[in-house]
Amino acid sequence: MKNRTLNTLYLVLFCGISSVCFAQDSKVVIKQDPKLDSLLNQKIALDRERYANEYFTLQLYYGTLEVANETLEKATEAFPHIPMDLSFETPNYKVQAGKFKDKILGLKTLDTVKKVFPSAFLLTRKSRN
Repeated sequence: MKNRTLNTLYLVLFCGISSVCFAQDSKVVIKQDPKLDSLLNQKIALDRERYANEYFTLQLYYGTLEVANETLEKATEAFPHIPMDLSFETPNYKVQAGKFKDKILGLKTLDTVKKVFPSAFLLTRKSRN
């Protein structure tokens, strides 16, 4: 019994000393090229510019002026809380609804609008500055 206790004591003592003797410092040194920071800053600037100039809109119709006017009137009555836009792009007219910065909000609104305009779709646009 005494032998067993002595062996256990030696084992604990050995483990304690060996963990101190074989411990390593956990220092990490990262070396990186300074050009990486420059590229990262350029990417951030481009993303901010793109975010500021892009938005999502719902396209309800693309075609003749007569049908575009009818679509605009119907859309304004059905969705008075969504701003509508009628524009001309050679050779057709477009009816678009809303300007959304958040794609998820645009998709949720699209689900509602599709009940009245089944061919509507989400479109990415750039602001005219």
